[in-house]
Amino acid sequence: MYAGHAAIALVAKARRRAIPIAILVPVAFAPDWIKVLLSYAGNTNAAISHSLVSVAIGATLVAGAYYAFTRAAGDAFVLWLTYASHWAADFVTGTKPTWPGGPQVGLLLYARPLADVIVESIFVIVCYLIYRRSLPPESRKRAIGWLIPLGLIGMQILFAAVQSPDFS
Repeated sequence: MYAGHAAIALVAKARRRAIPIAILVPVAFAPDWIKVLLSYAGNTNAAISHSLVSVAIGATLVAGAYYAFTRAAGDAFVLWLTYASHWAADFVTGTKPTWPGGPQVGLLLYARPLADVIVESIFVIVCYLIYRRSLPPESRKRAIGWLIPLGLIGMQILFAAVQSPDFS
C-alpha cells in the first residue's frame, strides 16, 4: 500500500489535530523508509523493517519519543497506531513477514493492479472524508481540498502502472 499510508495519516490528523501532519506522514511510511535505507546498506531482510515484531518496536520507539517531548499520551498513542497500521495496510496489498523466520502472510492485491487501485482509491476517499469532517465548516467548502485524495489516487495509479505496465 502506498497512497493508503498517507490516507491513514489523514485519519490520525482528524482524530488528533495537535499532531503535525509533517510527523504523521513519515510515521505512516516509516517501515518502507527503513527498508529503503537498509537496502542501500545491502540488507534486504524485510523482517527487519516490516515484521510484526519490528513494527511494534518501531511504533513504541516513535510513540515514546513523541511522549518524551510533548507529554501528550493520547497523541503518542495515535502515533503508535499510525506506525502500527503500516503492517495491516501492507497485509491487504502484499505479503509481509510475521516475525523473523516466521511465515509471510498477506492478500497480495498487488498481483491484481486494477483491483488494487480501486480498493486503495476507495480507502483514500473514505479516509479523506473522515479528515475533511474534522475541518472547520468554511474549509470543507473549498474544492481545492479534493486535490489531496486525487493526488494520492494519481500517485497510486502511477505506481501500479510502473509496477505492472499491462495494468490488468
